[in-house]
Amino acid sequence: MPRTAIISDIHANLEALQAVLADMESEQCSNIVCLGDVVGYNADPSACVDIIRGLNCPTVKGNHDEGVLQPVDARMNPIAQQAMEWTRSQLSRDHLEWLRKLQFMRMVQPFTIVHSTLDQPRLWHYIFNAGDAAANFTRQFTDICFHGHTHVPKVFCLDGTRAAEQTDALAELHSGKVDFHTREGVKYFINVGSVGQPRDGDWRACYAIYDSDARMITFKRVEYDLQTAMEKIRTAGLPEYLAERLARGA
Repeated sequence: MPRTAIISDIHANLEALQAVLADMESEQCSNIVCLGDVVGYNADPSACVDIIRGLNCPTVKGNHDEGVLQPVDARMNPIAQQAMEWTRSQLSRDHLEWLRKLQFMRMVQPFTIVHSTLDQPRLWHYIFNAGDAAANFTRQFTDICFHGHTHVPKVFCLDGTRAAEQTDALAELHSGKVDFHTREGVKYFINVGSVGQPRDGDWRACYAIYDSDARMITFKRVEYDLQTAMEKIRTAGLPEYLAERLARGA
């Protein structure tokens, strides 16, 4: 699989997903994988599930994909819970069954995919720093594992016995595109950011492309119809905060 697009945390943002899919086509990606959280927060859960399911691509379950299957998820804040209740009302039994059958992690040679962590994927731990990432490497049996969940792109590595964050790797992502070359013999745990609700101060959708032949990962930002996505949230009666945070990228 020479060029694989890796997407995560779509969160029912149809405008962002469509823009990223168009960008993938321009990048001539031959494969796609999805790291979960197809639904939640935004206003087009059914359409986004239909698109991802229609792609028939390797997809793992996110905490919102799991949460929509349950009456209440006490781990979610009140705004997320309100959005989850609305989302549940929008999905058909067929949509819910597809989400239920998603695995928590998958090996997609030559890499692994998971939404949160490999050591305890059902507990939805957040990886914010190298200390958080360290436990993941004990369960990582491929050189690269892609994950999401925090909505913030990051690169963690294990070179020998020390886990570290490659803070310089994404320093220029504000320009819209960054290439990162992996080194042989080093393990990488890579967060590809969020398509539908970025939280790193940049409202543009974020995803990554992995070129296995060149051992290169390209992180990309993609503009989308932000105003339409925000207005759909308001029209659906979802909390105004969810519309406002899209514009802030927070």
